Amino acid sequence: MFGFVFGTLCLVGFVSVYRRRGWRRYGWHGGWHGGGHFRRRGGWALYRAFEALDTSPGQEKAIRGALSELRRELSGLRPELDAARSHVAQSIGAEQFDGPQLEASFERQLASFGRLGPALSHALGQIHEALDPDQRRRLARFIETGPGYCAV
Repeated sequence: MFGFVFGTLCLVGFVSVYRRRGWRRYGWHGGWHGGGHFRRRGGWALYRAFEALDTSPGQEKAIRGALSELRRELSGLRPELDAARSHVAQSIGAEQFDGPQLEASFERQLASFGRLGPALSHALGQIHEALDPDQRRRLARFIETGPGYCAV
């Protein structure tokens, strides 16, 4: 009985601290590895990349800025992607499959993706500028081999 009461009190205390500190939004506030990287926007993958590339705070700021601009451009494509999903659903759900209408929808999507190329090129150029040659080489190897490769 004592264990049940003690466990309940611990759970109530944890929820109270969790809600008051806002950990659900930013992750563990103290951060491990002395950096507090978990609070920053971008999550674990970006944190891992920064750790593996051994970036300075100035480099991290430049990379985050470039990725933020790219993210803004990608968010502009969201309505187009939603429309494409709707067209696919309509084509599948209709009595007769309308291939030409679906192809026309895909053509509109491809035209909207055309503006993604320059934004991606600009963001990668800013990231290239922020990194030193060794960091660029390690990042290129990571991109080439994919996220499963551990030794960046």
